[in-house]
Amino acid sequence: MLHIIWTAAPKRILWELFSVCVGCGIDLVYTLFFLRFIIACMEQEVAFSVIVFCITGYFAASAAADCCNVYLRQVVVPQTDVLIQSKLMDLIYQQALRVDLSCYENPEFYDTYTQANEEILTRTTEILSTMSFLISLVISMFGFGTAVLIYEPFILPFLIAAMLIVRTVQKRFVDARFTRRKKTVKERRKMDYVKRVVYLQDYAKDLRLTNIFAPVLENFHSAAESSRTVSKKYGKRAGIYRICSSMVSSLTVFLGIQGIIIYRYLVLQKYSFGVLTTVLNAASALDSCLSDMIWAGARLNENGVFIENFREFLAYQPKMTEKEDGMIPKNGAHDLELKEVSFSYEGSKNPVLQHINIKIPAGQKIALVGHNGAGKSTLVKILMRLYDASEGEVLLDGVNIKEYRAKEYRSLFGTIFQDFKVFAATVTENVLLRPVREKGDQEKVKEALKESGIYEKIQHLPRGMNSILTKEFDEDGILMSGGESQKLAIARVFAKDSSIAILDEPSSALDPISEYEVFENMMKACKGKTVIFVSHRLSSATLADRVYLLENGMIIEEGSHQELMEQHGKYAEMFLKQAEKYREEETA
Repeated sequence: MLHIIWTAAPKRILWELFSVCVGCGIDLVYTLFFLRFIIACMEQEVAFSVIVFCITGYFAASAAADCCNVYLRQVVVPQTDVLIQSKLMDLIYQQALRVDLSCYENPEFYDTYTQANEEILTRTTEILSTMSFLISLVISMFGFGTAVLIYEPFILPFLIAAMLIVRTVQKRFVDARFTRRKKTVKERRKMDYVKRVVYLQDYAKDLRLTNIFAPVLENFHSAAESSRTVSKKYGKRAGIYRICSSMVSSLTVFLGIQGIIIYRYLVLQKYSFGVLTTVLNAASALDSCLSDMIWAGARLNENGVFIENFREFLAYQPKMTEKEDGMIPKNGAHDLELKEVSFSYEGSKNPVLQHINIKIPAGQKIALVGHNGAGKSTLVKILMRLYDASEGEVLLDGVNIKEYRAKEYRSLFGTIFQDFKVFAATVTENVLLRPVREKGDQEKVKEALKESGIYEKIQHLPRGMNSILTKEFDEDGILMSGGESQKLAIARVFAKDSSIAILDEPSSALDPISEYEVFENMMKACKGKTVIFVSHRLSSATLADRVYLLENGMIIEEGSHQELMEQHGKYAEMFLKQAEKYREEETA
């Protein structure tokens, strides 16, 4: 972690070290020399002006040290915290893009990711502060320890014994705190979900028009109560350990060490009052340093345990790795084929797809249809290698797609998923899904918006295609309706120069006629390209060269629209039912 901090902000580490050394120097001078010097001056009746001069000098040095510390805390720390946090979040975001999509469906992995994301920003800077504190303790212990050894060396065994006892107790304190934190991860995640539901616009209408928030809030209270129970249990343990540690430390210093020193001064008259002051202060400070050393070590250990989640997350090796020496797909059209493809989610016994066999010649338009949950979207993700098939293989031009570089392979696809997102960026960037960097980008986006039927709306916005969408980063950001957002998403396929277009339920917010028009425009725009579209509405399937009907993860019927209608099977039944429904709506 220190290496990461140094990479992000070396200035922070240098200032921490400088501030620590200056502060320790001032404290050592005061404890070991200054008080004894002042007492000696008074005993020897030194001129008052000399004492004032010395006090003024010490005050000036102390004020300078305070100024350094204030500059560090108020100027350097806020600036460098931003740099350090940016570096850490870059690491997390880069890894988040590398991990397999299936990881987000694994609760154990998601808990690790949550903890890494949740703790890392505070824990990293805390480690730096703790390390600085440890360095100051080492310097102070050397100074105070030397003074104790010179005047009262027999005190050291008492201090070391007390330190070992305190260390054992404090280790249990740290374990109790970490266990409490670990056992409440799931509960905190549940409570955070409820917080998001309350403030995100996506849920606002449903929360106001329905009573759905009641069961959601019930889950929040359940998670909060569970978290409270765990916190109470381990909080008591941590409190008991902390009290025991403080009592051992206090008894050692005040009843033990300081009592012995005072006895040797009053009864045995071992040294002067000035030396007594130095020895008492040094012994007390040394005990405090030893205790603080244990706490700092325990704190480092605690931070290390939390940061282990961060290390574990960064160390995760994706199962679908980027094959650096892999093949690069050739330019132009491509043939796709799925051979005996089956897929099951990790930990699930029930397969989502079973023995799928599909041949998609270059330029063919196919439709994957069926009820929700039939496996259509999963099949698309396997085609794009967002998931790897559990059994069987996917071939591109006769070669297993695992032999290609994943990034290059995925670049062949222009895709819209049913759960597409509109980002807090300009209209142009939302269509390109990248920054504007090439000549002709604006014109490309303009044509794409026209093809999807949303250009007229965009044209009338105050800043046109440069308008910012959503209000996340801009108070004047544009909020689009569901249908408008889907047309914007569809424009992404028109704008991307890809050889294969995949439309996964992209028009669910459109009425059947608008949906048909969008698909018709899409087919014209994608002339010569391979098109795979997924829909539970069968009206669009009439535009496909070949239709595959999925049910329970299996292909139960396939053929052209006309062939399937002539079979009078499941497809024909579904098509006629939907057509009848649309006729009734039109009549109404």
